[in-house]
Amino acid sequence: MRPVHSKSALKQILNRDFNTVTAINFFVLLAYYQILVVSASYAQEHFGASLSTAGLTAGIMVIFCLISRFLSGNFISIFGGKIVLIFGTFLYLGAAVLSFFVDNLGILFVQRAVAGFAMGVTGTATGSIMACAVPPAVQGLGVSLFSLSTAIALAIGPFFGISVTSLFGFELLYTEVLCMAGFCLLLSLTVRASNMARAAHRRSMLKLDSYIDVRVLKFATIVFLVPLGYGCLTAYLANFSAERGLGAAASIFFLAYGVATVISRPLTGRLFDLYGENLIIYPTIILTSLTLFLVSISTSVWMIILAGLLQGFGFGNFTSAGQALALKLVRKYRFPQATSTYFIFFDLGIGTAPYIFGFVAAQWGFASMYQTLAAITLLAALGYYLVHGSSHPLKRRLRRHA
Repeated sequence: MRPVHSKSALKQILNRDFNTVTAINFFVLLAYYQILVVSASYAQEHFGASLSTAGLTAGIMVIFCLISRFLSGNFISIFGGKIVLIFGTFLYLGAAVLSFFVDNLGILFVQRAVAGFAMGVTGTATGSIMACAVPPAVQGLGVSLFSLSTAIALAIGPFFGISVTSLFGFELLYTEVLCMAGFCLLLSLTVRASNMARAAHRRSMLKLDSYIDVRVLKFATIVFLVPLGYGCLTAYLANFSAERGLGAAASIFFLAYGVATVISRPLTGRLFDLYGENLIIYPTIILTSLTLFLVSISTSVWMIILAGLLQGFGFGNFTSAGQALALKLVRKYRFPQATSTYFIFFDLGIGTAPYIFGFVAAQWGFASMYQTLAAITLLAALGYYLVHGSSHPLKRRLRRHA
């Protein structure tokens, strides 16, 4: 049996474009998560916004990110990944500059909308360029390594955002974000994107398949279900921890999540390439369900830490394996649409979950909410079997070595 990691595989992946778009993805998301986590408090502190209005300043970023993800796939097919990436990073820089001129809630909403739209454009472009820069034989490992930038940004972004604003104020945070946005724009100018395949003919701006890929849609229903729990963890875990008297357990949960994700993704990515998607998708969905159940019964900090580790090994690897599978379902020239379709449903699950399941928490408590989400996530494993897993068994190589 050949080793899970090989120098030749890494050599094929770590090319100039891959390294550049991975760096852009990291810094854009690092800035995004820093702003997202303090957006509500900024609106309350500076403009006296109500809790619901303050929350909308964060929600509007997610909404416009979804809109831009829907549009970006077709634009990449028409104009090419590099042009769309430059546009996205330029727009992100503009949003960063605009943050220094916000003096009322209306302008704040506009600034957050532009930032969210730019983030969606940039994220879709980096993901599409990365997918085309990686050979098909090592697609799973390539996506896993690329998505480490997302995992690390998610792990440290909220911490930096809260720490910088509490110690030095919002102006320094916005200056930091401005510098990162400018750096990303400069990096985007160096991308070649020479391996990107464009559509054979210009697609209609009015056709749905110009923006999403129907071959990914069945799997996308599963992609919507699995992140529901994560959306409610980010929104309510701090409240749940306080309710249980567990102090700062929520922040430790996300740190453990980040560590487990970073450790395991290179391994699971290579296993995806060697043995197929089922070896990764089934266990990660089950671990995600187990995470939610463990959180629901947690009475101590160590249980929350264990849940964070399980979340990293489970959901942290589902995200990269799911993206790799979405790319596997389509031809190369449809990578932008496949990437858009995947992240539309992924972000939609995360974004809508706190609102939908907030009613469950209000009626029956956080524990019941997380147990409900655990059951839904477990059902997603059955759904995956029905829409894809049953017709794509493990590769023969695994059966031969079993």
